[in-house]
Amino acid sequence: MSEPSPFPVLYRVAAATELREGPGPDQKAVRALAADQVVELKGDADQPWLEVQAPNGQRGFAPAGLLRRQVAGAKPPQHATEAFPWRNVERVNRDPKMLHPAFRNRALRTVARLNAEGIPFGIYEGLRGPWRQNHLYGSGRTRAGRFLTPVQAWESLHQYGLAADFVLALEGRWSWDDDGAHSHMWDRLEAIGADEGLVSRPGERPHLQLADVSLEDLRAGKLPPNTDPVWLNAFRWIADSWDGKPAGPKLK
Repeated sequence: MSEPSPFPVLYRVAAATELREGPGPDQKAVRALAADQVVELKGDADQPWLEVQAPNGQRGFAPAGLLRRQVAGAKPPQHATEAFPWRNVERVNRDPKMLHPAFRNRALRTVARLNAEGIPFGIYEGLRGPWRQNHLYGSGRTRAGRFLTPVQAWESLHQYGLAADFVLALEGRWSWDDDGAHSHMWDRLEAIGADEGLVSRPGERPHLQLADVSLEDLRAGKLPPNTDPVWLNAFRWIADSWDGKPAGPKLK
């Protein structure tokens, strides 16, 4: 059994499955687990069936192959084919491997330092495709809902893997609660992020991005140095596949 975590370890259900009484497909199913449901790990993470707790408090076992770790620093997918389907505007990408290396290490260190203080932040969303960016931008504008972002596709550092939204993992759920007892946690996020060279945007408290980056340079195709193949392949696919407006970057 691995050492218990001082904060909840969350997994997202990648494909609909069932929570079972014991570790195995022959065990009695106790409830359905829908795709994108978030569950909390309650046992050893190195087993083919993980003991987890659903949001309603019910515990059981689910196949590890259908669960994806939701906090930064988790073991990344072994194959690029497991990467986020970028055109799905409802899906959130939390894979640290998809962040640009110039931002990734700083983001992971920020989370690790917060977790070491017992503050359970994780990366809620990292690299975001332009399709999803425009979908979020449309909320409160072209469709009903509250305003979610002030910028369109390619106007956010999320599209370049140079920004992420950091959110608390509390009681098995993501939490944006920044009042009362949680206020100091968000203050620490911004302080430690700044120490790592990450800055916040006014009115977007969960959001931190790499400091001193020119969006004009990025849109002209001038990317930060020291990219790695996995990130670059994903980014090129996104840029080459983009068929919307505003126009995407002109890659060198």
